[in-house]
Amino acid sequence: MAYLPPQRMRLLRQTWLLARNDLRQEARRLELVLTAGFFTLVVVVMFALAFFALDGSVQRKAIPGMVWLCIAFVGALTLTRVFDRERESNTLAALLAAPVERLAIYLSKLLVTLVVLLSCSALLVPGLGLLFPSSQVFSANPLALVALIVLGCLGYAAVGTLFAAGLATSSGKNVLLSVILYPLTTPVLLFALVATQRLLEGHPELWGTLSQIAALDVVLIGVGAWLFETVLIGAAHSSPAHSSPASNGSARAAAVSARARSKPVN
Repeated sequence: MAYLPPQRMRLLRQTWLLARNDLRQEARRLELVLTAGFFTLVVVVMFALAFFALDGSVQRKAIPGMVWLCIAFVGALTLTRVFDRERESNTLAALLAAPVERLAIYLSKLLVTLVVLLSCSALLVPGLGLLFPSSQVFSANPLALVALIVLGCLGYAAVGTLFAAGLATSSGKNVLLSVILYPLTTPVLLFALVATQRLLEGHPELWGTLSQIAALDVVLIGVGAWLFETVLIGAAHSSPAHSSPASNGSARAAAVSARARSKPVN
């Protein structure tokens, strides 16, 4: 077993604890998963009504757009609510004041978003395969299909989690996030569209395209991890004008704590 430094082990442990807490609360209420899942089913039915009468060659060209358009919409829906618990309970300042690595917060929220997107993809891809015979080619190469969905959703979540944190306390976050999110996730979505088309066609350069998506994901996660602390602290500073004195004091305490090195949690 490879040896990991204590600091990295602490980061992984904090990431898992934060993600497990969010997933446990989601498993109790199922608000986000049910909303995203129902939205996925509605979009699949709408695609079926719109494109079912087309011939197989036209359907095959439209299927990549169906897949990633649905994932983009579900991702935007998920990201507008991924920081809802911290915003509604006014615990963002307390989270910053806690002895937790900022990178662990980013990775945990990214993991939660990725789980929701993959859950919806598990409904989306079989649904398209059932309604559109041309998409049954997916089953010929399941390993490439799984790699494509995971890599595409990972890159989308890496960008979206960063900006969802920046708009965590904004009253118009739903509109602002959509305006910011779609242009910045365009490179990931374009690579994913090309890879999906090559998967349907059995193109020999499919794995080369998947490796490019993986490299892009590494870059996006690195940039997100680098900027996340600055973005999150900025969100904590932007408290509403009608906030209580206690919440203002918590925000000031979080700002002071953010300037100093947090004591690590073992």
